[in-house]
Amino acid sequence: MDSIISAHITHKQALMADIERLGDLDPFKLMPAGAALPGASECLALRTCNRVELYIATSDASATREGLEDMINGLVPFDAEQNLVQYLTGKDSVRHILRVASGLESMIVGEDQIQFQVKEAFEQAERAGTIGPMLSIVFRKAISVGKKVRSETRVNKGCVSVGTAAVELAEDKLGTLADKNILVVGAGEMATLIAKHLVGKGPRAVFVSNRTYARAVELAWVLNGKAVRFDSLVEFLSQADVVLVATSATHMILTRDHMEKAVAVRDHGRKVMIIDVSFPRNVETEVAEVPGVELYDIDGLRGKAEENLLKRRAEIRNAEKIIGLELESLGRRIKEMKADEVLGRLYGKYTELKEREVRKAMNRLTSGKEPAEAVLKDLADVMTSKFLADPTEALKDACRNGNEDIFGSVQILFGLEGEIIVPRKQGSKIAHETGH
Repeated sequence: MDSIISAHITHKQALMADIERLGDLDPFKLMPAGAALPGASECLALRTCNRVELYIATSDASATREGLEDMINGLVPFDAEQNLVQYLTGKDSVRHILRVASGLESMIVGEDQIQFQVKEAFEQAERAGTIGPMLSIVFRKAISVGKKVRSETRVNKGCVSVGTAAVELAEDKLGTLADKNILVVGAGEMATLIAKHLVGKGPRAVFVSNRTYARAVELAWVLNGKAVRFDSLVEFLSQADVVLVATSATHMILTRDHMEKAVAVRDHGRKVMIIDVSFPRNVETEVAEVPGVELYDIDGLRGKAEENLLKRRAEIRNAEKIIGLELESLGRRIKEMKADEVLGRLYGKYTELKEREVRKAMNRLTSGKEPAEAVLKDLADVMTSKFLADPTEALKDACRNGNEDIFGSVQILFGLEGEIIVPRKQGSKIAHETGH
């Protein structure tokens, strides 16, 4: 695990605005740049609304760390010295991604969406050609651990998404949603999560608006609400008590101008609450300056995140136990990887040799000129001789050079424990005698 380093900008150190500024970073450009750093061989980028993280496999952690810091300082459009970037090394990096995939590092602890985002990041790295055996085994384990934590604990039960937290925030602020008009802007995955949590809250009316009207119709049907065409947005903003914005647009959907027009025709003194859970944000910050408007974004959900954390303490401990055991298992598997590489080459070499000698023996048997016993004995003799040729030469060299440490390794490799390998005089065959 020592060959892995990582860099993290997450909701724990940075505000939404800071992470948002990195939203335009293209993983397919970022990952090759990371893999090209001094000493680096693999790179995977994980980017969500709450985090931008880079994981790198390296043969020179010090050189790669220095190059990584320079790269991030060039990418980050704000002061990276203010503890906004966290660097982890080795086991700490691996433990972190297992926690991320399990939902323990999410703003809303236990949320399920991150598991799919980790899987997507892995697939992106595969398509970019920047992932190899080290990060592959780590991220496959992270994905499987995420599934195991969710199946064996209750860490993902209840309010476990930004969307559901947004609905609960609205309910906390307003007391109830039972007599409120709610406008959902968006019809994608996050908007659907919001919709599912709205069911049963008994709002007076639910409107759904989306640039693709057909998708708005589908989501409105689920909510027993009304689909709204996007060009009629201001009209329904004027009627809404709560506006939940969750789109994948890369530009502002609601502007100050929209809200000023909507407020102008609202009942005097009637307030509207807007919660923007989009990434990047889709509501201009200036909207909060319009009288009668309360604006919240993902940063505003941190209070709900704290509540969620307190509720899940016991389940978090159970999840951490699973992660600890899986981390140790992964550590052992990573150590075995070096042996796998050597064994693969060893088996490849001697399998080729075996097939060549078997073909020769089959040709002799097919001719019928020799007894099968003689052919098989010759095959066994030549296989033994060729299989042991390299070890024999290596032991002779060790004997000539006075390198007696190798004899203990040979005993272990060839299962000769209990036997003593004794080097004879230089130039003679190496013999072994049973020790008593």
